[in-house]
Parts: sequence; C-alpha cells; structure tokens
Amino acid sequence: MPGMTPTTACPGCGSVLSDAGRPPAGRLNASASCQAVHDRVAAYEAEQLPLARFPQMRVDAYGVQHAGAPTPAIRVVYGLVGLHLALDRNVSGDGVRLAHSLMGKPRAGWPRFDAVPRADVTVLDVAARGVDAGSCRGHAEAVLRWGASVWSTWTTAHDDVAALSHRLFTADAPFWRSADLYRP
Repeated sequence: MPGMTPTTACPGCGSVLSDAGRPPAGRLNASASCQAVHDRVAAYEAEQLPLARFPQMRVDAYGVQHAGAPTPAIRVVYGLVGLHLALDRNVSGDGVRLAHSLMGKPRAGWPRFDAVPRADVTVLDVAARGVDAGSCRGHAEAVLRWGASVWSTWTTAHDDVAALSHRLFTADAPFWRSADLYRP
C-alpha cells in the first residue's frame, strides 16, 4: 500500500520495527532496526550520570535475548552469568564486568545454551520508558524489568549457569563485595 512504512521483525527478540533499509549489523541475531534502538538506548545511558550502573545489565540482556546464530555462544554464556550474578546474587554492574574479565576465554567444560522463548520485555520497552520519555528513572526501571524478564525465560539454564559461576569464582572473588547496586 502506498505511504505505508515497511516493517521488519527482529529475529532475536521479535520486536516489529520500521525497516532500517539495511542488512543486520555485526555478529548478533538482531535486525538492523533493533540494533538502532539499542544504540539509541546505549547513547542515552552514556549521557546520563545516574544511569552509570546500568550498561552491563543492558549489554547482557540484549546479548542473551538475541541468542542464536550469528550471535557468538560466548556472548550468551557471559550474558547469562552476568544476569545470574546481578539478579540472583546482587552483584553490581561493575562487579559483573569484573567477573566477566575473570572468566577469560571459554573452556571445553562450559555449557552451551540454545535460544529460548522470547521475553516479554525488549530494548524497545526500555527506549519507550527512558530515552523516548526523557526519563532516567523510567530507563532504570525498564532495564531492571528487562533483565529480569530475559533471565526468567532461561529458567531451564539457571542451574547450569549457577554451577558454572560456582566453578569459575571463589568465595573471595573481589566482585562479591561490589557496591553501587542496581537501583532505579
């Protein structure tokens, strides 16, 4: 129909967005339009000092939600461990980043995770509550809801992720005492 804007569904999260008119960017199971929304959210987050604790959860939620080829398996494992540490173990964003640096390269004994059903919350919801509304609080609340929604879709992997975290990190790992917890 003339005048109608073509749309595309993101293969990772299922969000239906205006077609960006270009192929998917990078190595993620995401449409170019979805990646553009993520980039807007990331830019808003970077401009707002009160949101400095949220980039790691955003990165982890987006990577895990877009599991499946061509997203690298390491991105999914790191993201699942990050969501587990943040949401189940109350580790801060800086602490999760430190944990990721301690994980190193994947080892043969690490579990592999296949894509799961889609979460109810996507980066589009974060954009609507944050950057589109000009609201730091809305952004913070939406990122927390998004992380929890993505993590909850992976319930079949929770035990494997917790076991991997237990194998990788000792009780005296420095990130366990990280401050600046996720709060809107």
